[in-house]
Amino acid sequence: MINKIKLFIMSFWIFFLLLIIVTIDFPICMGSKCSFIGFTKLLSINNIIAIVGFLFLLLGGVFYYQFMKKLDGDCEPSVTINKVDNINYEYFALLMTIVSLISFDFTTIRGLILLVVLLLIMGAIFVKTELFYSNPSFALLGFHIYKADTNNPKLKGSVFITKNKIKETDKVKYIKISEKVFFVKLA
Repeated sequence: MINKIKLFIMSFWIFFLLLIIVTIDFPICMGSKCSFIGFTKLLSINNIIAIVGFLFLLLGGVFYYQFMKKLDGDCEPSVTINKVDNINYEYFALLMTIVSLISFDFTTIRGLILLVVLLLIMGAIFVKTELFYSNPSFALLGFHIYKADTNNPKLKGSVFITKNKIKETDKVKYIKISEKVFFVKLA
């Protein structure tokens, strides 16, 4: 369950970056008399939403690092790919959802509450339906999503997330994220 929540937070990296851009409050100066406004003003209450977005962006980076380290470490014994289908198109649906969230009014309490409630509902749906793998951040980081069958019948119809391009007869090592979602790498 924790891994699923981590993947959900990672899947919203793009949203958190856009949130920072939309909400950060600092003067823009292009002349020779410009100077830094200072950390006190930058970290003021006016920028609390951008700061929270930045913290979640950092958290997503930490989770990404953890998954990559885990993938470099102990994996399950390798399996052979019998059938594989590229399902990278699933990135697009979540990207459109993320972009639509930026249209919220972040200047009102009601808008912020609505955004938080919507993110919690979306998180619950993504975790329960295991759609957290359709992560547009993964596409930007060079990952691919495959639906595959292997010589291990327990992995039939599983979703593989990988930086490698995989094909039939390839051998892969895997880390279980959920019952049907795995991080894999070529063996």
